[in-house]
Amino acid sequence: MPEFHHTITSQNLENERSLWVRVPDTPPANLDLLVILDAELYRNRVQSPKILDTLFEDETLTNLLVVHVSAVNMETRFTECPCHPPFAYFIAQELIPWIHDNYPATQRANRRVITGLSYTGLAASFAALKHDSLFTHVISQSGSYWSNDCWLTKEFDGVQPPSPPAFFLDVGDQEIQTNVWHREDLIQPISQIEGVERFRDMLERNGYNVRFDIFQGNHSAEDWAQSLPNALKWAFA
Repeated sequence: MPEFHHTITSQNLENERSLWVRVPDTPPANLDLLVILDAELYRNRVQSPKILDTLFEDETLTNLLVVHVSAVNMETRFTECPCHPPFAYFIAQELIPWIHDNYPATQRANRRVITGLSYTGLAASFAALKHDSLFTHVISQSGSYWSNDCWLTKEFDGVQPPSPPAFFLDVGDQEIQTNVWHREDLIQPISQIEGVERFRDMLERNGYNVRFDIFQGNHSAEDWAQSLPNALKWAFA
């Protein structure tokens, strides 16, 4: 699958970032869409390009445009990912229109999937819930739903949108640490498992379609690499 590098400038975020776009060799008239946040983590550590190549080679995935979206840097990630409205607007008002304009075959995509891990799993979920018709599926690997006293879980409890996305949530059975200091001004009071389970319970309580997996492992790229193929198979089954 050929891959092309682009740069997109965001007025909502007042910055620019790289996009890596993978296109089928002979794209059909209609293409499904996979948006993967945290491009550097996914590409360099999870090895998502290799995972995608394998799934395309055995025809598990077909007719799909893949867009990896850069996180820019760690400071930007800390700012944009914890349910930051400008980031959700960037996805809805700038990124998706850019994809449609440059790859028109995605305009009638049957499956529109957004994927993230840890903090970007939270960001992907927020963007999909805030703009409920934008994505059909969300893949969130070890999502950081503990953020801001589980704000996202509380904010959308009782909200039943007309076009709810389906969610794939997973988390490692060893992600049990509490009171974790990520920076001097950011503490995670509850475990990753508890945060994900609270979010799952909220979604199920409000009628969302949820697939929940606990994998054997921790908060690591190696473990996310093992679970990502199952998530993609679920999303594009």
